[in-house]
Amino acid sequence: MSPVSLRTCILPALAVVAFCACKSRTTEVVVFHASSLTAMLGDAAEAYQKKNPEVRIRIEPSGSQVAVRKVSELGMRADIVAVADAALIPKMMIPAHATWNAVFATNEVVLAHKDHSKWTEEITGDNWPKVLSRQGVRLGRADPDTAPIGYQTLMVWQLAELSGAVGTQGLPARLSAQCSKEHVTHDEAELLALLESRAIDYAFLFRSTAEDHHLKILALPPEINLSRPDLASRYARAEVEIRMKQGDGRRRVQGGPASYGLVIPKQAPHPEAAARFAAFLLGEEGRRLLVRRGFRPMDKPHCDPCAGLPSLLQSLVSSTP
Repeated sequence: MSPVSLRTCILPALAVVAFCACKSRTTEVVVFHASSLTAMLGDAAEAYQKKNPEVRIRIEPSGSQVAVRKVSELGMRADIVAVADAALIPKMMIPAHATWNAVFATNEVVLAHKDHSKWTEEITGDNWPKVLSRQGVRLGRADPDTAPIGYQTLMVWQLAELSGAVGTQGLPARLSAQCSKEHVTHDEAELLALLESRAIDYAFLFRSTAEDHHLKILALPPEINLSRPDLASRYARAEVEIRMKQGDGRRRVQGGPASYGLVIPKQAPHPEAAARFAAFLLGEEGRRLLVRRGFRPMDKPHCDPCAGLPSLLQSLVSSTP
């Protein structure tokens, strides 16, 4: 074949390859998120990608503080950050790394256990402080410095003591003594793994996680379980010292409702694609997925603060709670 003929055959072929490569190119939206959101975001990613095959959603679970520190301290790029305590975004990301914060769902802290747990058939809403304090009970908890469920667990213990219920005097100290060092985990996923592997008997988890994994659940009174926004002033009676940033001193955090927040960081590689996926999460389909996984979506998400909220989200997010 002559050089001219060969070139005539190759050039159209290369054009087809280039066209196919462009067509197959996808945008990857990276989401750093709280471990408790893993199942829900997995569902959301699958549903969204079916409708938007040009987008790939990559989810990276961790404790919420770790998710934020990846952006604020390590300089890692994320398109969305979603945390299990919405208050972390203004405290750790605004103004340097974000300008707004969308609060979109609430949860509830429960006491989770399984058939192997000591005194599992005996424990009740009245006697749980005494049962957990018994010799030989293995209690686990998450690290307050890495995951909200860690400090929220300590707040539940404080609020139980403040309630004055039978058996709650000195409860935080007693329960802390029941948690051995090897049973303090980085996030809720690790804590769940300890319970499911029978390494511990009990753990305070989010209701969504406990339900999703079919654990035994002991519901706690609304006055202490952090589930009710209208009880925020009551929850604020509890406070825990945690380390917000690596190398910083410890800061006091007051109790509050267990609410979830998300944000698109200033340095997001794909802000437009991120806004479209955030709109999906905050819209009706996202709400249905939250409910299916045991969360309580807000009647309407609200932003706190709201500066720079993407236009695509403005009809979905209110400026007031």
